Amino acid sequence: MNFMTDLSDITVLGVSKCWRARKNLIQWMEKIDQQSIRQVIDYNARADEKNVLNVPPHVYIPVGVRLFYKAEILALKKEPWEQKTIDALGYIAFGAQLRFFWHVQFRIIFPGHSQPLRMMSWELMVETMAMFLLLGRTQEAIYQGYLTHSVLNRGYLFRQSFEAMHRRVHAFMLRLFASWRGDIAHDWPPFAFSEPIYEGILERWREPDPEALKPWLLAACDRHTHETRMDSETVFHDCSRFARTPLEILFLFRLRALEGLPNPVLEHPLMEPPFDRLPDPQPAYVPDELVRGTLARVREDWPQFDQVVSLEAIR
Repeated sequence: MNFMTDLSDITVLGVSKCWRARKNLIQWMEKIDQQSIRQVIDYNARADEKNVLNVPPHVYIPVGVRLFYKAEILALKKEPWEQKTIDALGYIAFGAQLRFFWHVQFRIIFPGHSQPLRMMSWELMVETMAMFLLLGRTQEAIYQGYLTHSVLNRGYLFRQSFEAMHRRVHAFMLRLFASWRGDIAHDWPPFAFSEPIYEGILERWREPDPEALKPWLLAACDRHTHETRMDSETVFHDCSRFARTPLEILFLFRLRALEGLPNPVLEHPLMEPPFDRLPDPQPAYVPDELVRGTLARVREDWPQFDQVVSLEAIR
């Protein structure tokens, strides 16, 4: 899985310059991580004198994305990858909470601003939701699903990604989540309903007989493999960020398992180890010292933080 959504800085500034030398790219990414971690350390220690508004740090998401790259490499090498992925998702999910909270506060502090914040990636949030679920972290996935709907319904998302890129597979996964929960919805534009394969799966995903669903899922696997090309400035592909990970398939498999329904066996090149089956449920993410320090300051500066980002508030 490739969380490119939140790494436009790397795509523009890093990959193009370092493409010829893997070592140079790794060194560049490590330097960026060090700079990002320094920002968090300064924030936690209140050494960020210019931060007069006490804005929470925004660097957890890109650092988490890069941690996920490392976990993805382990998975593709068929080495243990699950716990590293949970750690990466923990950073990304915490970063999403911080960004969501600041979007809420920005519109309170600056009412009527000509350019209200719209800086959240709904695609990355959907991918995080799906990966949490396939790793057996059901409650974290549920929270991400509701948070993503809240971002969409409040207009906090990147407009370009939603209005131009038309990620149908992401819309499919979020609509599947809504179908599973039954108490959440979004007023989707036409692109979300334009793929017949996904419409067929949504109609049948609770089918007791797994064989009835099998041809639809194989068609979805074929579509996935055809949607893995890299995006250009004008042409976008659904699965360019998770080319070798059957995220949408395993997400559906986990939902069916939670419903007590059997899953079909899919013989397809996309369904290769370690993604040929659902992994065992993983332990919960354990926040590290940096996250705990950031959370302590956010709660001190903004006593309403936990309430604003609570599941009850975002539903």
